[in-house]
Amino acid sequence: MTNVSYRPGEGAAFAPHVDARQQLNSVLRHAVLRDLERLATVLADPVTAVRRAALIGHVTFLADQLRRHWRLQDELIWPRAVARDPELAGPADEVRRDHQAADSACADVLAAARTWDRAADADHRLLVRAAVTEFASVLPSVFEQEAMTSTFAFAALTSDDRAAIERGAVRRARPTTLARELFWLLDELDHAQASVLLARIRPLRVWVLRNGFSGGYNRGSYLMWVGGGLGAQV
Repeated sequence: MTNVSYRPGEGAAFAPHVDARQQLNSVLRHAVLRDLERLATVLADPVTAVRRAALIGHVTFLADQLRRHWRLQDELIWPRAVARDPELAGPADEVRRDHQAADSACADVLAAARTWDRAADADHRLLVRAAVTEFASVLPSVFEQEAMTSTFAFAALTSDDRAAIERGAVRRARPTTLARELFWLLDELDHAQASVLLARIRPLRVWVLRNGFSGGYNRGSYLMWVGGGLGAQV
């Protein structure tokens, strides 16, 4: 499932005039919508307990990635853009309100998943699916507005602002966490987009993550999206 055979340097970077952070944001939005669609499909049918646990864990993972993405915009990117161009205060407020509204739908998905974790029955599986479907219906317009307005935000930033934002985006994480995030973003990504993503990572680190952790990601993805696990399906 993951494009693990890709090597840095294959394919040209897409949209070279677009900021690299904007391109990364676009890849993340694609990954979130892709997996919400997958979840809606998988949750329509019974699953084993092992698969249920993996799916619930992935719901939490998606929420964490999305909320970190929104914090980066609301707390790092937009405040700096508004400081450079006060006329961007209005769009910044609109984006923040959109994020807050979407986060409410995200919280509904998390709550449904936690209840399904306890109840472990078909009714609660379908409630998770309903929450996922609702969330997936909300996000495209939020993402579209976000992508459109962020162009103005990035245009206002200086090179010092961009460097500060990238420093603020860095966090310490275990190799397993970094690998999961990387392969999740690379999953079904074309080579041109992958080149932009992998250009941000040292080649040696990519090699270590690919050779040490891609198998685990692929096995987990197979379990969630194809099936597996012992026991009855509910």
